[in-house]
Amino acid sequence: MKEKGGADTLEVVATRIAAALGEDGVLVGGMAVAAWGYVRATDDVDFVARLAPSRVVERLKTAGIRSRIHRGGDVPDDGIEWCVKGRLDGVAFDVLPPLVPLHLDQAVTIRLAPGRAVRVVDLDGLLRLKLKAGGPQDLLDVAQLLRKHPQMRAKVRPVAEAYGQWQGLQHWLNDPRLR
Repeated sequence: MKEKGGADTLEVVATRIAAALGEDGVLVGGMAVAAWGYVRATDDVDFVARLAPSRVVERLKTAGIRSRIHRGGDVPDDGIEWCVKGRLDGVAFDVLPPLVPLHLDQAVTIRLAPGRAVRVVDLDGLLRLKLKAGGPQDLLDVAQLLRKHPQMRAKVRPVAEAYGQWQGLQHWLNDPRLR
């Protein structure tokens, strides 16, 4: 999606949310996957924040961004206690609690365009988040990221096994269409 002037609307939304969350939030999801080298289509913006959900809503409101607290995740029994949801410039966004241990101090700042920067979760954290989520797209993302960052393979296997995702991940890692 493009806005006037050619700037990507997803990037604008991500930048505004990142500014509102400050050091307490990091970009995750499809945009973070792209930042780590596997570019794929996405139509939403996802963040993790180490704040109470009411504080997330308060910070977003201060930045002129409407949102609401949603109790539970999108899938029954996914372990998500809350999620802050909203739409900004027609783009859906979610702000989640840390679902796995994350080191926000290891986040990487990426420049999207002049004057636009966001903090992206570190690669190790992103892989663990994707394995915890365990959906087909999540496992495909992990497989593609491991192709870009093969040094992470040995570290990922015990995490995938712990989440019961190793067999599904192997399916994607061995798929000849992804080579």
